[in-house]
Amino acid sequence: MPKLLHLADIHIGIENYGRLNPATGLHTRLEDYLQRLDEVLDYALEREPVDLVLIAGDIYKNRAPNPTHQREFARRIRRLSRAGVPVFLLLGNHDAPAAQTRAHSVEIFDTLEVEGVTIAARLRSYTLATRNGPLQIIAVPWLNRQALLSKEEMIGLPLAALESEIVRRVAQFVEQTVAQLDPQVPTVVAFHGTLQGASLGAERNIMLGHDLSLPRSVLALPGVDYIALGHIHRHQVIGDQPPAVYPGSIERIDFGEEHEVKGFVIAEVEKGRVAWRFVELAARPFVTVRVDVRDHPDPQERIRRAIARHDLQGAIARVIVTCRSEQRSIIDEGVVRVQLEEAGAQQVAAVALEVERVTRGRFAEVAGELRDGLTPLRALELYLRSKNVPPARRERLMQAAEGLMREG
Repeated sequence: MPKLLHLADIHIGIENYGRLNPATGLHTRLEDYLQRLDEVLDYALEREPVDLVLIAGDIYKNRAPNPTHQREFARRIRRLSRAGVPVFLLLGNHDAPAAQTRAHSVEIFDTLEVEGVTIAARLRSYTLATRNGPLQIIAVPWLNRQALLSKEEMIGLPLAALESEIVRRVAQFVEQTVAQLDPQVPTVVAFHGTLQGASLGAERNIMLGHDLSLPRSVLALPGVDYIALGHIHRHQVIGDQPPAVYPGSIERIDFGEEHEVKGFVIAEVEKGRVAWRFVELAARPFVTVRVDVRDHPDPQERIRRAIARHDLQGAIARVIVTCRSEQRSIIDEGVVRVQLEEAGAQQVAAVALEVERVTRGRFAEVAGELRDGLTPLRALELYLRSKNVPPARRERLMQAAEGLMREG
């Protein structure tokens, strides 16, 4: 039975939270993404040889990758091609051109007829030969309204009607295709997009194009053994029989993915059964240090201790400090950045000070007492409460103020 390696959302070209590496001339974040892809290929070619590599869309950050990004991806495709491992590339929203007449970002592999590389840019079925038998793949790339409907068909139709018609046509295509395939050969549906029930993540922040959701029932037909998904960055499974699997992206994009594991899927597919598992990659850690210094006499020391409690080795790190307004001037952000770097952070993303504000409820409390007559001691008490002074310290301050007033 064929063993396939399923990955997606490589996003070569995202270069946030990094810097130029003078030794290589490449951005450090580009190096992260390429290193993750190299981990995948090492696994596929050396640790556990596979029969097919299926990439379910979004090779690059955008539709017009620069020559350096194209070169680096091509080097890795060449490595698979030379090893005799077939590659199936499904078009994602970051790969698709803005206009139908323009070439897409991976079309060059078709043009050069690179051995063993199949580009799936439209609704179509494929039968691929592998070392362990044939595999049928039904390709459902990023759904583009212009590709599925003519201009005449779209005139006057509201968006909901357009989407309903697209779903109907995709469902009809998949149903008819499954009926025509060899019932003895394992079948995979490859879809780049949102399957209803999926938990969305940071991909919404870099979305290109309108996101259309497909019901699981459109793809999960009898005769389909595995559904290889792409587009959602969080690894998850949307039902079983057959399993519909998002491997997730191979590298963290931002702090919205701080706690997500990153990796790919190994799936052994035979007719009527599939055994799959998730393989985690050593993605760059993102770490947030949150610290509240409002009740501390030495805010800088509390921040230092908070940093020391975190493993920041090789991480992209940020510190978020909750403080009082009068503490802003005694918190040295430069010192905090040095402390993060000394703790092993690869990149400092931010040092953010969140200054507390008196809530509307407290203002209302003060306003009410002003109307009824506010004593100096009560005014001081309300002020100390608004600054979240700890009860014990607040009590000492109130006693001292009362003593001063008696002496006066």
